[in-house]
Amino acid sequence: MMTAITYTVNFKKTVLASIIGLFLSQPCFALQEISDEKLSETTGEGIALLPTDFSFQLNGANSTTSTSTSKTDISDNTNPGTGYLHIIPVGPLSSTIQTYNQTATNKIGKADIYLYGLALSKNDNNVNTRYSGTNISSWGTAVNPWVLKVLTASNIPNFSGVNKPVSYLTYEAPLYDQSVYSNPSTAPDDYNLKLGLWADAFVRDPSKIEGSTAEFCLNGSIDCKTNSANMRANRVRLQGIWNGLSINGSNLKLFQTLDGSTVSSYNNTLGIAGLLRFNTLSSLGAGTITVADLDSNGNRQVAAGGDTNNNGKWDTGEAIKTKTLNTSSKNTSNDDGVLRFSTQETAASSSLNNLLNTPAIDGGVAPTFNSLEGMYLYNAHINLALGSLYQPVILGVAEDGKNIVLEVTRIPDVAAVYNQIYTDYSNTASNTYFGSTCSQFDCGSSTRNPTHSSITIGDVAYDSSTKSIMADTSSSAKGITFKDGAGTAVNLGSAAIDGVLIQHMKITTKGL
Repeated sequence: MMTAITYTVNFKKTVLASIIGLFLSQPCFALQEISDEKLSETTGEGIALLPTDFSFQLNGANSTTSTSTSKTDISDNTNPGTGYLHIIPVGPLSSTIQTYNQTATNKIGKADIYLYGLALSKNDNNVNTRYSGTNISSWGTAVNPWVLKVLTASNIPNFSGVNKPVSYLTYEAPLYDQSVYSNPSTAPDDYNLKLGLWADAFVRDPSKIEGSTAEFCLNGSIDCKTNSANMRANRVRLQGIWNGLSINGSNLKLFQTLDGSTVSSYNNTLGIAGLLRFNTLSSLGAGTITVADLDSNGNRQVAAGGDTNNNGKWDTGEAIKTKTLNTSSKNTSNDDGVLRFSTQETAASSSLNNLLNTPAIDGGVAPTFNSLEGMYLYNAHINLALGSLYQPVILGVAEDGKNIVLEVTRIPDVAAVYNQIYTDYSNTASNTYFGSTCSQFDCGSSTRNPTHSSITIGDVAYDSSTKSIMADTSSSAKGITFKDGAGTAVNLGSAAIDGVLIQHMKITTKGL
C-alpha cells in the first residue's frame, strides 16, 4: 500500500530546519568548576525529602519482591513480613550471677531477642494487624518536607559560660501541625500511621554456642528444642501495634561539643541532641475535665512525728476531692489512636504449643494473636527532649577501652547555661529561664528551648497559664486499659507525666 502526501504550503528546507532548531534549542547546562570565592558566597537550605506512596515491612530471606496491593511475598506468599532483627547478648554474666548459678536449681541466663515483622503503613484502625497493606500517600508536603541541612547557632554558652558558635547537622521530620487534631477525621496520612512488630525473647544457656540444639534449654532437658514433650516456657512473645502514630516535629542534631568543662570527656567530642515526638491521633478542643482538688481541705488527719532524729509529720486522707474545669485545650482519646501490646496467641497459631517455633529460628510461620487481649494505651503522646546544644548527649568509650558510654552531660552550675534549660512555671514569660516543656499542646518557640519532656495517656487538658498538663480523673476518661481474651476491659484511667528534665544520666554497656 502506498500513501501520497500533498503539501498545500511550500517550505524551503532551510526554513524548516531553522524552525526545528528553534524548538530544540532549550537551555543546556553542564557541571562547571566553582572557585573558592564563588563557593563562599553560595547559600543553601539543605536537602529536602518527601516520601510518597510509601510503606515498608521486613520480609523473609526468600522474598524476591512484593505486589503493590497485598504486599505479600511472591516466592512465599503464605508468610509475609518475617524478616527479623536479632539482638544477641555479648560478654559473660556478672560475677554475682555466675556465683549464684553454681548452686542454684533454676539458673539465670541472658536473653536472645528477635524483632520481626517490623512494618510501617497507613492506619487501617485494626488493632490486630501490624501492616495494613495501604501506602502512606505523602509523608509531609512540598512546603513541609523532611530536611537534612547544616546550620550554625550563635551565642551558645560552653560548659563554663563563654558564648561560642556551634555548627550542627540536623535531620528534621516535617514540622508538627497541632491544628490537625481539631478534626482528626480529616487528618493527613502522616498523622495517621500504623507501626507494628512482633518480638520474641528467649532465655539462653550461656554455656551453649549459637545454633546448638540446647541453646535455649537452660534449666530444662537438653532436647527441649526438638522434643515437644520437653518444651519449657522460657519465651516471651509480644505483638506491638501503634495506630494513629505521628513522628512529625522530631529532629536529631549532630555536632562537636564545646569546651570549658572540668570533665575532659565532655569537651570537643561528638554531641547529639534529639527531640523525639511520638503523638497519637486524637481530638483537641474545648471540653470539661475532672481533676484532683489539691487546694481543698478534704477529710484529713495530721499527726506529729515521734521521738526521733527526724521529727517530720505524717498525714492520711480518707478521700481526695475533685473539681470540674472547663478548658479550651482538652485532648480527648480516639478509638482509632491506640498503642496496643498483646501476648496471647490463638488456637490457630502454629507456634502455640511449640515455644521455640518462630520465623526467626526455624523459618516457621508468623504467629496469630488474640484480637482482643492486651494492654491498650489510648491517646499516647510521648515527647522526649534528649539533650540540647546547651546540654549535649555524648557517645564515648568506657575506661576499659571496650564498652560504650552514652551520657546526658551534667548541667553545669553556670547561670549562662542552666538559664537556657530550666523553666519557671509561675512565670512562663520569664526573661531569666528559657526552657520549656514539649508536649502535644506546645513545644518551644524561637525564644523558648524545648528542654523538658512529657508523657500523657488518655484524656488530658492543658493549662496555658502555667504550661502544665492535667489528667482527667473522671470514671469515663479512657486511657490505660487492660482486656482479657474475651474482651472484658478494666480501665485504669488517664495519666500525665509533665515537665521531665534529665539533669544527668550515664549508661555504660557491660561485657563487650
